[in-house]
Amino acid sequence: MIYLPELFYLSQKDFPLQKAVKVTALIVGRWCSYYWAQLIAPIRKDIVPTQKSGVLPETLSERETFICELVTWIFAHSNPPDLFGLWLDDHPLSEKRRVAKFDHHDDSCCWVLNLSESEFEALQDAWQAHGLPTDLFYSEGKQICVPYPGKGWKARLLRAFGWQRCYTPKQWERETLT
Repeated sequence: MIYLPELFYLSQKDFPLQKAVKVTALIVGRWCSYYWAQLIAPIRKDIVPTQKSGVLPETLSERETFICELVTWIFAHSNPPDLFGLWLDDHPLSEKRRVAKFDHHDDSCCWVLNLSESEFEALQDAWQAHGLPTDLFYSEGKQICVPYPGKGWKARLLRAFGWQRCYTPKQWERETLT
């Protein structure tokens, strides 16, 4: 099942993005064998390499250490910090034509998880244990899309062409409260 990020949290200035990425990657990494990481916007031009990929270590402890170091490398060398690529999957990523289990392909609004329901529940337990919101991601079917809002001629034109404004569940909750 595809899960999308709750952008409400990710847009908060004090949201612990690195912690959320690390916890999520550690848990999802349990079910993966392959990784691919890229610094899309390195903090300096002399950073080499800007891309890493391969097979994850076999033992869980070595895999967790490796993933922690990989996430630390990404955040230490990326500016802005949410602009990076990181894919973890149980299939070789050189053949990437499907959504990976952990699929962060550029910035955090483009972060997707492809997990079974039981995997997602285990991830929610880990988020809760680490003080992160359990609704950090949501099932893609829960996204709310409405005709493009507004009263002006531009809004009417966009609606005429079928444009929509889509909200995450938490964004929609906030939108309907105002």
